[in-house]
Amino acid sequence: MTRQPLVQGAGLFKTLLVMLFCHMSVTFLCVNVMFDLFVAGIPIYLLNMIGILPSQAFFKLTTLITNWTTPIVYGIPMVISGTKVYIDNVDILNSAKERDSLLLANHGSRIDWMVGMMIGHLTKLGKHPGERCRVGFVCEALIQMMPLIGWYRKIICNDIFVWRSFDKDAPTIKKNISSFKRYNEQRMLFLSPEGVIVDHDEKDMKYILQCRQFSINNGYTPFEYVLTPRYKGTTCLLDQIDGDGPFVSACLVFVRDGKLLNCKLLSPNRVIPDIYDLNQGIAGKPVSIYVHVRMMEIKNDDQFDAKARLMEEYKWKDSILKEWDLALKQGPGPSIEWFSQFKVVERNVIEIAINHVLHMIAILTFSLSFQWTNELVTIICVIFIIVTTTHTLGWMVNQASMESVPFETGIKALITFLISFQEKKRVAMKKYV
Repeated sequence: MTRQPLVQGAGLFKTLLVMLFCHMSVTFLCVNVMFDLFVAGIPIYLLNMIGILPSQAFFKLTTLITNWTTPIVYGIPMVISGTKVYIDNVDILNSAKERDSLLLANHGSRIDWMVGMMIGHLTKLGKHPGERCRVGFVCEALIQMMPLIGWYRKIICNDIFVWRSFDKDAPTIKKNISSFKRYNEQRMLFLSPEGVIVDHDEKDMKYILQCRQFSINNGYTPFEYVLTPRYKGTTCLLDQIDGDGPFVSACLVFVRDGKLLNCKLLSPNRVIPDIYDLNQGIAGKPVSIYVHVRMMEIKNDDQFDAKARLMEEYKWKDSILKEWDLALKQGPGPSIEWFSQFKVVERNVIEIAINHVLHMIAILTFSLSFQWTNELVTIICVIFIIVTTTHTLGWMVNQASMESVPFETGIKALITFLISFQEKKRVAMKKYV
């Protein structure tokens, strides 16, 4: 595996400047989320836990906090850094935001969740004003253990964290959905049925080949751009839409500098976009995200064949990505007919800027009130050092940036090292015996 450069096509000096901006952006994100979590989130969580704050009020307040924090999350990576989002059918997403809904997307990046949060937060996807909805996620259990963002998603957002074992996950999924239903809190639930992101190492290549064989065994041409979906837990998720609600299938296409990033799984040129890839758009090569959506007709009954239905959806997503790949290779931009259907998602830059300024005012007011300005400066410096160190060392170990949430590159590098160490120790002991 070849190590991906920190900044594509940049020399040493430009790389240092861009990475400084990236680390500062992630630090800014961490500081603001930490403030919202510890000053607003955890207090109401504890009040709810001891029974002082009713659960219905807790859900309402967490939605307000989430709406307050969301522009901080996507503001710099997806607006300031030049990222553009295009949707081919905004009416479908607007209708899905009006009631409890499910959105199933391919897992071609590490920032699918940012796209989901932005789409849910914006009140105008098309020509007419629409709804702002709370977006929740079905994600791997490791995320809830990630400092700050992971804790925030666990405590405030009440996302569904799964261990990829149906016997363990089914009760968790049902309990989470029933809680939102009980307290009448509307939510769009965003999930990627593939369950995992594959990089370029040996175990990832083996898993890709296993997925291709699964396709053959089930009568499909092997998927080249997407993994096969995990279907068992989907039947539990149908409780989210009460059998007949909006069930949206989405295919996310990531393009940078005229090249498809989520290209063929076995291609050495495949890039899995993360927070750093988005932030690096400030240097002049931003990521463009094209979202294909279509409504899925689903009935929550015994006749629903989850495997067959999801495999058909992934056949469609694989064909979409193949069409993009071929079109981009033919010229600077796709000339295919449906390109004209895409509408750019207009971001309210003024609202985002106001939100960022208000966050800074809130943090400064809080620190001045308690005379904690020195502590605030220390916290910011410490977080910046940790962000910079863990990402750089993690990139060196993993040979790629893996920042779906802050600190993940470094944490996964540590996990990889420990697993490798234990495996070497096991092999050595076996030889000794």
